[in-house]
Amino acid sequence: MIKLFEVGSHLSLAGYGLKPRVPLRLLSIFSFPFLHADWLHLFSNLLPFIFFSTLIFNMFPKIYWKAMLFTFVLSGFWTWCFARPGTVIGASGWVYALLGFLLVAGFSKVSQKTMVVAGGLAFLYGGMVTGLVPYKPNISWEGHLMGLFAGALGAVYWRNELKVSEIEPGFKPETQNYTYKEPPYPFWLYNTPHILDAQRNIIHPDDLIWENGRPHLKPKEEITEVQTETELIIPIENPVPKGFQSRGWYISVS
Repeated sequence: MIKLFEVGSHLSLAGYGLKPRVPLRLLSIFSFPFLHADWLHLFSNLLPFIFFSTLIFNMFPKIYWKAMLFTFVLSGFWTWCFARPGTVIGASGWVYALLGFLLVAGFSKVSQKTMVVAGGLAFLYGGMVTGLVPYKPNISWEGHLMGLFAGALGAVYWRNELKVSEIEPGFKPETQNYTYKEPPYPFWLYNTPHILDAQRNIIHPDDLIWENGRPHLKPKEEITEVQTETELIIPIENPVPKGFQSRGWYISVS
């Protein structure tokens, strides 16, 4: 919209860009990312910006707006502090901040998915490293570098929230507090999940019978070992899925 206004009015708003270390132009950190020299400059920033911001929104929706605001303000402020004298325009510093956020979040092993995304970004956008060195006099490489640092700092600062965002829907931490003990039988010999009673004690597989994928306690006279009568926790509505039929899993069913 701003570029269209400039073209339609034959005006340039570049004068409202960021002037590093000029106190009266500090508030320009909120305007300079939206100003661009030409259409090529605009689209070279707009396309990766949409891509990176969409990735953050889909992978870390709970902190999306915090991450966007943090990278926007801090990348601009650090550019104002450390860039060369002159006028800085363009959203490339913000783009580098989003890239830094995604790379650090991914390679810090938040999850396998984020690591794959980070690896793909490093492969696809590895050429952006040239923007971090002074190879062209009219390119604010300092803004790029400060943006990358700002994004990395945001990923480090919110690392715990990033992990929470990656927990699959339906996970309830309050139901996962119990510590399970090692099964009191050679569990590797049984191709069934571990079944727990109401007291979270593991029931020996030989004391159970399976009908239509559901575990049930054997009648007392069929149980070989002496044990107290136990009550399983919740009636299961569906048969145990095949994915649970592996050694070492714990479930509480009847």
